[in-house]
Amino acid sequence: MTRPRFFNRPRYGFTLIELLVVIAIIAILIGLLLPAVQKVREAAARTQCQNNIKQISLAAMNFESTYGFLPPGNSMIPVYINWSSSQGSGVGTLTFLLPYVEQTAIYNQLPASLTAFPTASSPAGVFWWSGTYNPAYTLSQSLIKTYMCPSDGTSQQPSTGMFALLYVTGPSYGFEGVYFGSPTTVAPGNYASSCGTIANAPDTFYGPLCGPYYVDSKTKLVTIADGTSNTIGFGETLANSDQGQRIYSSSWMGGSNMPLYWGLPDPGAWYTFSSFHTGIINFAFCDGSVRPIKKGIATVPGNPDWYALQYAGGMSDGQVVTYSLLGQ
Repeated sequence: MTRPRFFNRPRYGFTLIELLVVIAIIAILIGLLLPAVQKVREAAARTQCQNNIKQISLAAMNFESTYGFLPPGNSMIPVYINWSSSQGSGVGTLTFLLPYVEQTAIYNQLPASLTAFPTASSPAGVFWWSGTYNPAYTLSQSLIKTYMCPSDGTSQQPSTGMFALLYVTGPSYGFEGVYFGSPTTVAPGNYASSCGTIANAPDTFYGPLCGPYYVDSKTKLVTIADGTSNTIGFGETLANSDQGQRIYSSSWMGGSNMPLYWGLPDPGAWYTFSSFHTGIINFAFCDGSVRPIKKGIATVPGNPDWYALQYAGGMSDGQVVTYSLLGQ
């Protein structure tokens, strides 16, 4: 009698232990690759940010070629806002640069009174955010890619409000912000013109440290005595700390006109230049060059790095900028 023979057939698949080993290897690889991917993304964002701020700086140079002077840091007559009158417009540097960053369509829709250069005898009309219906306010809701750093999640709603403008209040050496209460649909921006240490302060120490942009300024490039390659024109700002919950953002329409007096603290503050980049903040100089400056610059006068930053921001201080103190 012939008995059937049973053969051992090959088995396919993994054992449980083999499967767990494979999963562990994949997890390790992901853990190793994720930081590298994040670094690549941040490097790309930083490069795009540098391109944005360079385009803004070049736009300002083109503006100067057209009009003979750079646009103002903020357009407001008189220098001290008179809230009981309709004087001033509150539009910032970035608004004047719209035609030079391929945003002519938005610029041409703005009321002419807002983008005219005001004088004490011919103020620029109402503030851009005033009125029950204001074309400028409507246009301020337009997102402009060139004015937004890709490292900043500016789409998130700030918990307190959106700054309509930030500006130095003249001889009082104060810095103030006017903001909308949250929520608001005004579009944010991440770049601010530089007023130097504390704008056009009327004294012999801070006066020469004034930057090219301040309230109602009309700076000519030829008057930048320290040289355009040694004078900061624009920098990044979050109008907020770069850590923790988002409290404020800044509108591009009013723009931020930021001082350097309070240094570059780490973490940043609503009244300082700041960014979400690791360790640095991008700045554009008046010749169109872009240089990163390290976070953590001293926040009070006296430290060598504080002076280096002020000299980089001032137009006519006559000092040599020690860039090594700025992390370059």
